[in-house]
Amino acid sequence: MIKIERRNLCSSSANKRLRKEGFLPANIFGKGTESIAVKVNRSELRKKISTLGRNAIFTLEIAEENSFPVIIKEIQTSPLGEEIHIDFQQVSLSEEIKADVVVKVIGKENLEAQKLILNHQIDFITVRGLPQDIPDAVEIDVSALKIGSILTIRDIALPKGIVCENNPDSIVITVNQSKIKAEATEATA
Repeated sequence: MIKIERRNLCSSSANKRLRKEGFLPANIFGKGTESIAVKVNRSELRKKISTLGRNAIFTLEIAEENSFPVIIKEIQTSPLGEEIHIDFQQVSLSEEIKADVVVKVIGKENLEAQKLILNHQIDFITVRGLPQDIPDAVEIDVSALKIGSILTIRDIALPKGIVCENNPDSIVITVNQSKIKAEATEATA
């Protein structure tokens, strides 16, 4: 649970003041409801994201008012990478939503040891499912791949109840021979 407060002043100078005080301006929106301007403690939010993941369901609570089950829809950042605004989307645990999920590659070391080059084409995929089932990331193990291997969206194993919205034939990863190794092979032939 994350404690939040309503925000009455929404000007850029008021938002700048909030950030200096350690808060982030944020909005909560949902289907059939009006957007609510709030402020959230930056360090508390960072701790929750690092513990639970970006796609987790968070409960936001306004003191002596309502609590909202939400997901983070968007984090706006400055050119320096600092968070400057958060959009939260209210969710129902019984309705499907769409979310972007990170594609995490594991096992690269085995390919590097063979002097193979891994081309990672897609960093995120869009998935649909119940909010509580959406993973923070999907892992692809590339340790057993060989020269010429191609992995597509269709090859990604997703948790039960999660459907990928991307084209199933989109290429996620290809494995090629390094130019140095290819030239050495040709020179010995």
